[in-house]
Amino acid sequence: MEDKERKTRKRRKLTISTVLLLLLFVCISVFAIYRLHLKWKLNSRIEAIRAAGYPVTCAELDAWYTIPDNAENAAHTILDAFSFYQEWDKDELNALPLVGQAKLPARTEPLTDEMKTLISEYIADNNEAIDLLHAGAKIEYCRYPVDYSAGFATLLPSLADIRRGCQMLNLEALLYAENGDTDSAMSSVQSGFGLAHSLAKEPSLVCQLVRLAGDALTVSAIERIVNRGELTDAQLTELSERLRNVEFASDMFPAFVGERCMGLKFFKEPMSLGPEFHPGVPMRPILALCQAAGLVDMDAAIYLEAMDDYMEALRLPYQERRKAVDLVDTRFASMSKIHIFAHEFMPALARIITIELRAIAHLRVARSGLAIQRYRLATGAIPDTLSELVPAYLDAVPKDPFDGNELRYKKRETGFIIYSIGEDLSDDDGTERPEKRRGKDDPKWDVTFILER
Repeated sequence: MEDKERKTRKRRKLTISTVLLLLLFVCISVFAIYRLHLKWKLNSRIEAIRAAGYPVTCAELDAWYTIPDNAENAAHTILDAFSFYQEWDKDELNALPLVGQAKLPARTEPLTDEMKTLISEYIADNNEAIDLLHAGAKIEYCRYPVDYSAGFATLLPSLADIRRGCQMLNLEALLYAENGDTDSAMSSVQSGFGLAHSLAKEPSLVCQLVRLAGDALTVSAIERIVNRGELTDAQLTELSERLRNVEFASDMFPAFVGERCMGLKFFKEPMSLGPEFHPGVPMRPILALCQAAGLVDMDAAIYLEAMDDYMEALRLPYQERRKAVDLVDTRFASMSKIHIFAHEFMPALARIITIELRAIAHLRVARSGLAIQRYRLATGAIPDTLSELVPAYLDAVPKDPFDGNELRYKKRETGFIIYSIGEDLSDDDGTERPEKRRGKDDPKWDVTFILER
């Protein structure tokens, strides 16, 4: 009897062990199928991007970003220019506007004698560098010697120089205008746009932000020059055409392509993540566990889906982009925090798109302001509405890229103001952007072009 009970217990244990082994085998099989499906799904999405003609690795990105064979490369001339740059003492430099910390007088006020003398000395000290910047800005194609195969570790040492170059060219433009040499001022303005445009095809978000900043600086210089002097119809027409071309050439898509490649590089090689990602946290074992569990691949798929949505938004009319990216942001923000890598590696793309919309608005209000100046030169008065500029001075009244309505226009006792409602989507009656206070930026302002004479 006891032998029979022992045999029964033994069979029961064997049965339980077999069931547990079978359950373990099923779980492992299900997990393996899940991981294989996840990997297949991710690889399929990546291959679809490649099939569409876009790079998916940083090595492919580096090869994708090219200029025509045998084309003159503006980068050689531009980078050579900075080898002649004469660095000023920090205190002396800070006494200058644009390149330093000094503030320009109000747009209708002349430069002080002291500031004018300092600017003249600075320009003279850097004459060789500025001459080469003018030459480089006229060259159509540009490809800086940047190795994008390094991914997020890509070095962009020339950006600070390019930013400084745009500041120098615009400072030169203001000095020429102050001295009544409007032809030379226009040449400096054109070169300011040209230098910023040298970054137009760089597949890097930070490069594109520097480009937009350079364009904005040049538009501000134009506003001051128009307020301080009288440009001819030919000069105004030339500037208007340049503003149109700058808008046409503005394209953030290459930067998003580059950002996607850099993000994929991490998801493919997560162990390349440096200790600076989360100082003091043992990331390698955590990454190994997440990678084995499929969380890295899952986050990669989420990342690609969000990037696709952002890049689709870039193909929409300007006024529809904000709504599209806001939907992506809302969906992304509601996603579980377990997707740590997707959250960590998704840059603030909605903010970047907003910055570009602001830049487009700045170009459009400036172009409309120059059209009004042409109208005034021809008629002796400013128009009551922007529609009076069509078709002689504008093909159509430009639209506000933020809401799709026509740009706002107000005649003033002296001069006029044209404005876009800006990123807060609120008509603030043409309120200019205030000077930034430390840590604060009042959102209640519009994107303006103002003439006060």
